[in-house]
Amino acid sequence: MEENRLLSQVRRIDHLGIVSGVARKIRLVEIIDRMIPPAPQRGVTAGEAVLALVLNGLGFVSRPLYLTPAYFETKPVGTLIRSGLTEEDLNEFTLGRALDDLHEAGLSALFLHLASSAVGLSERGTTFFHLDSTSFTLSGRYPQSEAREDEEAEDEGEPAVIRITHGFSKDHRPDLKQFVLNMITLHKSRIPIWVEALDGNTVDKTSFSRTIQSFLQQVQGAETPMLFVADSALYTKKTIGELSGKIQWVTRVPETVGLVRHLLSEVPLEAFRPGGEDLPGIRFCEVGTTFGGIPQRWILVYSQTSREREEKTLSRAVSREKKALEASLRALSQTVFSCSEDARTAWEEIFGKARYHRASECVVSEETGHVRSGRPKKDAKPEIQGYRISGSFEPDPEGIDRELHRKGFFVIASNHLDDKALPAPEMIALYKSQGTSIEPGFRFYKDPLFFADAFFLKSEKRIMALTVVMGIALLIYSLAEEELRRTLKTLKGSVPDQKKKPTSRPTMRWIFQLVEGINWMPSRGDPAGAIWMKEVQKKIISFFSPEVKAIYGVP
Repeated sequence: MEENRLLSQVRRIDHLGIVSGVARKIRLVEIIDRMIPPAPQRGVTAGEAVLALVLNGLGFVSRPLYLTPAYFETKPVGTLIRSGLTEEDLNEFTLGRALDDLHEAGLSALFLHLASSAVGLSERGTTFFHLDSTSFTLSGRYPQSEAREDEEAEDEGEPAVIRITHGFSKDHRPDLKQFVLNMITLHKSRIPIWVEALDGNTVDKTSFSRTIQSFLQQVQGAETPMLFVADSALYTKKTIGELSGKIQWVTRVPETVGLVRHLLSEVPLEAFRPGGEDLPGIRFCEVGTTFGGIPQRWILVYSQTSREREEKTLSRAVSREKKALEASLRALSQTVFSCSEDARTAWEEIFGKARYHRASECVVSEETGHVRSGRPKKDAKPEIQGYRISGSFEPDPEGIDRELHRKGFFVIASNHLDDKALPAPEMIALYKSQGTSIEPGFRFYKDPLFFADAFFLKSEKRIMALTVVMGIALLIYSLAEEELRRTLKTLKGSVPDQKKKPTSRPTMRWIFQLVEGINWMPSRGDPAGAIWMKEVQKKIISFFSPEVKAIYGVP
């Protein structure tokens, strides 16, 4: 009987002990509760509620707030969060109030304080950051946003509230309303250091400067020089003028800048130097210039990989244009014009827009017939009723070559003028790492295995707070992955990969799957309970910090 009672209390802990252990290591609950002092009448603090949301979000399920208690029914809440807590304590109202408290406390500043403490930002040397944005589409109505569409600014002293509205959609859903998320990550990792929810119609060219300056205001007094890497939206005269002197930056120069087109057409490929072993298929040429009154280094880059990829893209564009022209000419041949000039004008309009083809033949023919109804007289001659036009076209070698000439080339700019401290190859590698540093973070936010359909909330304040909770989940996930890989490298250890081969660079998603099936059960002699797991799972847990090992009872 007693045995059956104990078995009924068995709970699944799986990988959540790793999440909770890393949260303890970075003092997640303690830091949040220090910034948001617990209310005496509440049984769950803001920090504990945030930890519950993170555990839910990283639990490989998609459950809205009101189903969180059901999620924790099978989890050892006391072991993961705090002894004495139950799943009933983690209800919709408790978690909703915690999101409201986060918003009132200042979301981005709170996240920066937590993240910088976790990664030891103040102890680092020269620090490189990556900045980018993404958008999140939402369905339904947001009356508060609609009511504030015409408002110019928020009340001073009040935390900003985003507007859910239409804007440029990076999810390719312009029909849906959205909000924008700006994120800053550390270089050579996807560890987020700043997350900021913005209005749905926010434009990168204006928001990047504001985001960086808001970040700098929060880290005032930092002695470490900061260098930001961002895409071409950063490169405007206004933005680089505002930021130069405050930070160093590396960004791509838009092709709309006239000097870019001039240099790429005038500098021969022979003047480009090879990038070396670390940059295979890359050649570059460095020049000095001034733009917007800011002296800077420009690195002209040629990438063979980009060239091959863009050639395929161009080939598809040529094929699409050919099909479009064929369809336009078929429609044109069925049209009767009142005069030959109108027919030729229509022909010229079609080929005036063509980039990769040109007309090779154009024939205007008269459309004749008898105007009056009935049988015509014997000597009656047909009259001209209109004009038709027909012809053919061919590829335009000059147009195609002109496009091909620019393929594979791009320009990187920086106000970091010391080419010994930051050589051109390192600057190129720094810019190219944008895709491996910040893009994975955005994929994490949108991964259906984690926070899928998380933005069902109808309160803009809570949506903003939830983006920070998701950022905290990404922070914990990234820190756990970085710690495990560092330990495996130091100890020359490994874990089995998907093909059962040893690897020292596993993803945390794979580790989460490897430790699936770990159970917590109550113990008669130990209030902390007991953990049951396989030997391979014990080995994996042993590579983590003492905080994680303590939860699983691994020495």
